[in-house]
Amino acid sequence: MDILGSAVPAFATIIHPYTLLIIFIGIMLGIVLGALPGFGSSQSLALLFPLTFAMQPEHAILFFVAIYSAAEYGGSIPAILIRTPGTPAQSVTILDGYAMTQKGLAGKALKISLISGVLGGIISTVIFIVGSSSLAQIALQFGPGEMFALGLFGLSIIGTFFGRSPAKGFLATGIGLLLATVGSSEFGGLRFVFNQGYLMDGIPLIVVIIGVLAAPEAFRLLIDHRKTIEKPVDQQKQRELAVQNRLTWLDIRRLIPTWARCSLIGTVVGIIPGAGASVGALVAYNEEKRWSKRGDQFGTGVEEGLAAPEVSNNSVVAGTLVPTLTLGIPGSGAAAILLGMLVSKGVEPGPLLFADQPVFVMTVFVGLITGNLIMLAIGLFGARWFAYVALVPRRILGPVVMILIIIGTYAYQNYGAHVAMALIIGAVAYYFERLNIPPVPIVLAFVMGPIIEHNLARGLIIHSGDLTTVLTRPITMIILAMALATAVFGIARGRKDGSVKPD
Repeated sequence: MDILGSAVPAFATIIHPYTLLIIFIGIMLGIVLGALPGFGSSQSLALLFPLTFAMQPEHAILFFVAIYSAAEYGGSIPAILIRTPGTPAQSVTILDGYAMTQKGLAGKALKISLISGVLGGIISTVIFIVGSSSLAQIALQFGPGEMFALGLFGLSIIGTFFGRSPAKGFLATGIGLLLATVGSSEFGGLRFVFNQGYLMDGIPLIVVIIGVLAAPEAFRLLIDHRKTIEKPVDQQKQRELAVQNRLTWLDIRRLIPTWARCSLIGTVVGIIPGAGASVGALVAYNEEKRWSKRGDQFGTGVEEGLAAPEVSNNSVVAGTLVPTLTLGIPGSGAAAILLGMLVSKGVEPGPLLFADQPVFVMTVFVGLITGNLIMLAIGLFGARWFAYVALVPRRILGPVVMILIIIGTYAYQNYGAHVAMALIIGAVAYYFERLNIPPVPIVLAFVMGPIIEHNLARGLIIHSGDLTTVLTRPITMIILAMALATAVFGIARGRKDGSVKPD
């Protein structure tokens, strides 16, 4: 593809007022919808699909990628402020983002999240422009066996690094996998449904996210702070916090290595079909914890711990477009909707798209960068207003969060049983937290469980039930070795700290 020759007409399309308006509207809708609990990028694109019917193909895809990017950022706003992740990927964001809010640094956390997301989107787009063809070849190497191994690797990371001890981390991981087994099996039959119709299709992801992460916080606010009277605002402390909430050049310089590493991780994970932003955020957080000088403080409100998953989330957006546009293989649920929209517009994704319609492809690239810059402007303007949520008295915030939880869960499929599930799971998770059983591994394991089972079943079907063939491909063996090494490291660390002993 002639990059320079295609850039000029693509840029001319982008700077047209109508195109900029479409991108701006997409960004605004994406932020608002992404901020709703459980209303991620896939749901946002599905809801707004009809709006693309009257659009030209280039305008429709720019509208969609703007929504896609903005929804990933929008989900971080409630995750940081009220510990209610808007999307599954933000389950990792709450670890340090919400901890910063508890320290009075909500404004700074929102700025770091915004800048990280924008840089992730821009850097991954540049990588996409330079090496889209090569990246597509990498994506082709990942079959069911590799995705199965990648899922196990994710579980080893979850159990080892999330929580105060690997023992409780793996216990929480097991609970998440148990919840994921409810409903129909990839190998046939039903599991743990107890003849209850509402369990036949399993527990929805949105119910688990809200029940495990958001509902316990609502219960905590309702139970622990129902009679709390907020102290008068200390003006001196407010001025000190205002200074601390500023994002300084020293902070930016310290975050540059994190942004560089995790944007690359997010892009690579994004090109793997089926991996998605949740896996990207998880791997990025784990690797940054390994590389950072303050890795032992992750989970207590460390800037790098917030920047890592956020820069990775938006990097996944551009990375997902690699298999979608070059191979016609959607890398995620959101990409599948985007692919369907392109086909409905008469655009046929594949290797020939780059040769036959280079201007169209370059318009997507330039639109991604433009959309991220518009999102930066909107986010910086709105960050100070978003941060005021953290100042709402906790005895008032508790009922509000509980109402949002009930409305958000019911609105998913207009089904009262889902609300009951979320509240029951939330009550159990509330007591789990009192026992220091971390909630995040439960959600992440619930996400990884179906990936593992689905790809194992596919691999066995493809290779006529021969498990050894599935597991002995070179990339699969390397990933499995990494998973084993990570688990052994976690057990060794637990023994060294004495954390594997019964409490």
